[in-house]
Amino acid sequence: MQFYDEVRISIESGKWWDGIASGRREAKEAFWWPSGGDWWNGWSIIFVASKDENTLLAYRYIKNFKPKPGEQWRTKDQFGADAEDMTLTVPVWTIIKDTETWDILHHFVEDREKWVALKWWSGWKWNIHFKNSVNQYPTFCLLGEPWQKRNITLELQLLADVALIGTPSVGKSSLINSISHTKAKVAEYPFTTLIPNLWSVNVGEYNFNVIDIPWLIEWASNWKWLGNAFLRHILKAKVFCFLLDASRYDTWINDLNQLLWEIDVYVKEKFNLWDEDEIIIKEEDWYINFIITKWSEIIIHKKILILINKYDLINDLEIIQEYKKQVFKQFGVFIKENKWKKITDKILDKNTFVISAATHLGLEDMLKKFVETLKSSSYITYNESLERKITHKVSENMIEDITESDKPFLLEHGYVEEVNFRFWKVWKLSNPEICKLVFILQRWNDEAELWFWKTMQERGFVELFETAWINKWDVLKIKSYYHWYDDRYILY
Repeated sequence: MQFYDEVRISIESGKWWDGIASGRREAKEAFWWPSGGDWWNGWSIIFVASKDENTLLAYRYIKNFKPKPGEQWRTKDQFGADAEDMTLTVPVWTIIKDTETWDILHHFVEDREKWVALKWWSGWKWNIHFKNSVNQYPTFCLLGEPWQKRNITLELQLLADVALIGTPSVGKSSLINSISHTKAKVAEYPFTTLIPNLWSVNVGEYNFNVIDIPWLIEWASNWKWLGNAFLRHILKAKVFCFLLDASRYDTWINDLNQLLWEIDVYVKEKFNLWDEDEIIIKEEDWYINFIITKWSEIIIHKKILILINKYDLINDLEIIQEYKKQVFKQFGVFIKENKWKKITDKILDKNTFVISAATHLGLEDMLKKFVETLKSSSYITYNESLERKITHKVSENMIEDITESDKPFLLEHGYVEEVNFRFWKVWKLSNPEICKLVFILQRWNDEAELWFWKTMQERGFVELFETAWINKWDVLKIKSYYHWYDDRYILY
């Protein structure tokens, strides 16, 4: 089964049928009375997280999702049948983003967690709802709320404990096969791994997950090659394990610095940290700690382990010792560039392992170090709060004078005449409740207009307008909270 960790889809809620002002009369009855039924509940799009899913393959070919409508209303006081909600299943740790703004809408972290992406709309009330002792036969109804459409991106983040990071052909897949007893694809050519691999490893009674992301090479963090598409999978790992190839000393001695640089650039791009970020690499509790902060708040905090692989191709301790010295020297250059003191050789040596994935040399000590490091690592190693944004935030200033900006537009398009508009003002109202009342109102109906302003008064909006010095005949611009629908103008 092919692995898909990011897809873009479109979800759409249907528009309910509008209400009608219908009447019913039977033989030997002196008066007509309102009749007709409403729609009922349903028609929501709900996402549900499942631990049994591990890919977004189900959304590979079907891109548009819209629930089926319920049965239409009927006359003679008959209600329509319920519409069925549409439930879409995604893996745990799926992030849902708005494709247009890239705001995070929801992040699933638990099995069976639910999130309503689009809620079924209300409105659509028949005239029977407005019958009272004074008005026995209302001649107006309410319309259904507008349909809503949203383009979203589903992004799956695999949850791993240890992230294997390395350039092509350093032996990441071979190491996975040696410690997890699996059969990841291995070949003698580079770029063998094209999708992230997540494997489970058992060391005694301790179990942890190891992730192998595809080749990470230069400029991967700048949206080139495949590295940028999978770097996000390592952010939740507790330990960054850098794998180096001892058999290619001449060309790959700078791998560690290059890998650290690509991760740093990716995090800066993701969190927009170019001016106020700080990189910290320091010793703490006999571990090498890699930290990125923003305004003194920690975003990334990982422990670093260094693995020097393919000792079986060298089989010479003196060469390996020289190789380790050069690696430590280059690591010190990276630290110096970030204005932090050099890590002592003792700490570097304690967190560096010479191994051979082919002959299993040094793997036992390496696995013990994995367990020891994971047990001492904090569970909070990736601060997601700084990435999250709040969408559709209601403006704190609900009433805003926009006469200077909108008056020329209204005059140009003939909404009002300049003779009558000399002393009027234009006000922008940002309130979801007012928006809903305006959009479900039946226009050009006197009874509907009276009901609208009566409702506005009962809910305290009219008193608020008077406090803000909004006068009669002023123009109110109602902010639309519905996708694909523009703001509306009404007269006060």
